Amino acid sequence: MSFSLHHAVCMTYNAQKNTLRPDMTRIGLSPGQPKVLRFLAAHDSCMQKEIAQALDIEPATVSRLLANMEQNGLVARSAPEERRRAESVRITEEGRAAFSRWETVCHTAEEQSLRGFSEEERQQFLEYLSRMYQNLTKKSLK
Repeated sequence: MSFSLHHAVCMTYNAQKNTLRPDMTRIGLSPGQPKVLRFLAAHDSCMQKEIAQALDIEPATVSRLLANMEQNGLVARSAPEERRRAESVRITEEGRAAFSRWETVCHTAEEQSLRGFSEEERQQFLEYLSRMYQNLTKKSLK
């Protein structure tokens, strides 16, 4: 092969992003929102700080994402009166419905991406990606 791993990863990421973006828009989501919905679907009622830490994104970015998501009815926030930064965030039914549609889109894209891969190759590929992530971040993929 005459291309680097970095080039292959970047090109594949861009191809996946370009495949998913039209459906993301159709569902009414913007970049960054699907991963927040994924986290909230698994961790109901959590703090903004927890979301930022779990998703490796800046707290200010999480705040902007949540503001837009709240405006669109995907999440609800409730803040203790004395500490605005300690607000609790939860996914709404509308957010769960959007996330469910997103999961269907992702499953379809995953099947397209891995067409021709055996089950063993799929598992190996996921293991390789997981190890790469751990090498780069010292964290496990969740």
